[in-house]
Amino acid sequence: MKTKSNDSKIKVLLLITGSIAAVRIPLLVSQLAKDNYEIRCVLSKNAEKLIKPLSLSILSRNPCILENDQWSDSQSTPLHVELNNWADVIIIAPLTATTLSKWVTGNAEGLIPSILIASVKSIIVAPAMNTQMWLNKAVKKNYENLENYENVLSLHPSEGLLACDAIGIGKIPPNDLIQLALEFITSHNQNTFRKDLLNKEFLITGGCTSEDIDAARHITNKSSGAMGLLLSQVARFRGAHVKYVHGPLKIDKDLTDGIKRYEIDNSLELIRAIKDEILNCDYFFMNAAVSDFKINSDPSAKIPKNKINDYLNKNFELVPDILKTVSESKKDNQIFIGFCAFTGSIEEARKSIREKVIQKGCDYLFANRIDLPGQGFGFLAHNEGWLFDNHNMEHFIKKTSKIDLANKLITQIITVNK
Repeated sequence: MKTKSNDSKIKVLLLITGSIAAVRIPLLVSQLAKDNYEIRCVLSKNAEKLIKPLSLSILSRNPCILENDQWSDSQSTPLHVELNNWADVIIIAPLTATTLSKWVTGNAEGLIPSILIASVKSIIVAPAMNTQMWLNKAVKKNYENLENYENVLSLHPSEGLLACDAIGIGKIPPNDLIQLALEFITSHNQNTFRKDLLNKEFLITGGCTSEDIDAARHITNKSSGAMGLLLSQVARFRGAHVKYVHGPLKIDKDLTDGIKRYEIDNSLELIRAIKDEILNCDYFFMNAAVSDFKINSDPSAKIPKNKINDYLNKNFELVPDILKTVSESKKDNQIFIGFCAFTGSIEEARKSIREKVIQKGCDYLFANRIDLPGQGFGFLAHNEGWLFDNHNMEHFIKKTSKIDLANKLITQIITVNK
């Protein structure tokens, strides 16, 4: 994750309520502190029974704030107001059914509900509770109301084994996903993010495809799947319905939490998955790194090494251009975006990139250079690039983190098409 300088530390107010999932939060505090965020923790009375305040104070390098501190004689400003003024971003993790109910009904009993009700800052919400509690009609109604709050980025609970030994929905979202949401919020340069993609359908591809050469060998491209995943999460954070079709991912699978995704292996599976979903999307991001070649014969037998050269010469063929194929049936209300990696200078590549936009039939093509140190593949890479349209537009996005790049890329595309 991105590290901030001491002069520009992001101030994070972390509110912790009394779900058993609270035991995971000290690891989040440690993680954020290592990435140079400034953190202040607030514990509810029930959360105090699960986590030692001293532990949070040591991990955050700041005193842990308790419910009894709300009306301390030393306060010159109401504590819930002072904390809101201090924070750049608020995280509530875990959010319990009780705190949720107080928040959306305007019940300010307690320090944490008071902070939430008084806040106009961006708030990241990570619920955790028993499955039956989460599915309760009253809780669902409260959460639906909360999702309408403009300053709230809600991360739905995960599915899996719960503390009550039941398997179902209700697990707190992974710490890495909570931090990714924080990175997303901070990429707005302290401006409150907006849910500007509500009711929009995004279809995004990513990762690499692989084509079997024989029973033991295959050909593929370099791609971790990170850029496609970050485009997917950014679109989801901004309110869109997202489907992510991808090859094998070389990143932390926790970061896929909350995304409806389909894993494919080869180009044939990819084109089938795209065709199943393409008619329903408003935006299609063709970010997958498709292998350029495939074998046109049965690859089920292993070819001896002394025969492999002749075998390849006779059986290699080009994989059809998938973006060009699906663009032939593009509807007028759809926006298609392609991606193009290149080496060398943009001056040398500009002509061929513009030709590709026309050849592929897409609305935009994002071109990024991959032969510079630190750029290219992997979650931690910092990339820059140029967004071209099918006319004469050329928009440069300077080198930045992939989550910030994904956010700026989507912003530019939807701004042009308003």
